[in-house]
Amino acid sequence: MFGFFERYNQGMELNQLKSFLAIARERNLTRAADKLHLSQSALSTQLKQLETELGVSLFRRTARGMELSEQGTELLAHAEEVLESARRLRRRAMQLHQGVGETLTIGLNAAPDFLRVGALNRRLSVLHGDLNVVYHTSETLRTAELLRQGRLDLAFFYGNVVDADIRHLLLSWVRICVVIPHDLGTKNAPLTWEDLAALPWIWVSNDSPLYAALLDKLERLRLQPNQAVTAADEFIVRELVRDGQGVAVMREDEARPLADQGELIIWNDGWMTLPLSLAWLEKNDAKKKIRAAREAIRHIWQSDLEGAGATPIHL
Repeated sequence: MFGFFERYNQGMELNQLKSFLAIARERNLTRAADKLHLSQSALSTQLKQLETELGVSLFRRTARGMELSEQGTELLAHAEEVLESARRLRRRAMQLHQGVGETLTIGLNAAPDFLRVGALNRRLSVLHGDLNVVYHTSETLRTAELLRQGRLDLAFFYGNVVDADIRHLLLSWVRICVVIPHDLGTKNAPLTWEDLAALPWIWVSNDSPLYAALLDKLERLRLQPNQAVTAADEFIVRELVRDGQGVAVMREDEARPLADQGELIIWNDGWMTLPLSLAWLEKNDAKKKIRAAREAIRHIWQSDLEGAGATPIHL
């Protein structure tokens, strides 16, 4: 678990790794120091000590700020793993001290309200009050990796899993749509896919399941989207579309209220569907806490599949 320490130097401190992560996220020493409530000189000292112990330069100083070096990029995931292991160690020690039961970690790939986390937590509290549930944000692309690392016990994700060591449960079919700011729409003639591809797009990532579905459609039409702005998550996408800066893809539950309020247009030809599923490691299938949470989540989502005329797929 803590092989990263053993690989380099037993004298390394967790605070140095926290500083490393803060600088990587902020890309600026001053902002990172503020986040950590340190002086800039203290933060610089910690970074220099860490680089000395590791024997590599973690960052390049550029006009735009602190950029990860090639070595820094490779070591970042290891540092995150060490800090997460330390957090789990402290959390479990506190639970043992307080007499708390097992911990269950669930990865959320979308907004908690969309995934019905409130209803899930209430049901687990009533039926399994001794279970300590921890929710983490997670990306569909990293679902299998996080499960195998033990950082998650269960994870919501879009799409299908083909890995032999991962099992999954289909929860619902999610409708997604193309949305257009009013200023970019046209009143004279309906937009075609060619027209749409040429408009400025608020893009997330080609690996994002929502955008991968759209990209697949465009590639089949031999079209390339005009990726004008890249956003980190659905909240930024929504704000930029509302501000009229580009076309985007949204879940129907996000887009419909904004369309009803006149803030955007849902393009009639841009509808697609994605499966929303729950994943866990096959070797953990029989664990009591996994079964308990799985059944609670199945209960909460089963009406969606029944309404769609489908049955849960348990692979």
